[in-house]
Amino acid sequence: MKKQKRNASLHEALRKKWAIRIMLEKEYTKSAAQWMTDRLENLIDYMLYGYALIAYYKQDGTFKFVKATLLPYESHFHQRYDIQRIEGHVVYWDVDIQAWRSFQLENFLEWRPVVN
Repeated sequence: MKKQKRNASLHEALRKKWAIRIMLEKEYTKSAAQWMTDRLENLIDYMLYGYALIAYYKQDGTFKFVKATLLPYESHFHQRYDIQRIEGHVVYWDVDIQAWRSFQLENFLEWRPVVN
């Protein structure tokens, strides 16, 4: 049981760090930043097992809409995906161009699962 509490507190600390970054970079309210961090965590958890459509802005301000996953992560990088390592960018496999890409946390807009 201690391990679950520790993991929960680690995730909570990570979400707080992300929320602070989002509030500083985008001047969003605390509730908006918390909503984004919750959605980002759900996205990452989902991409470990499936495909998602992600909307975000690139650094140059252009809108991007991609089909993404983390399914090939372990076989490509020879290690498990660790959400704790995310500092400012979320890495994903772009299904359409078959390449690894990333986006900044604060540029995330929304995501939806891809249902076959």
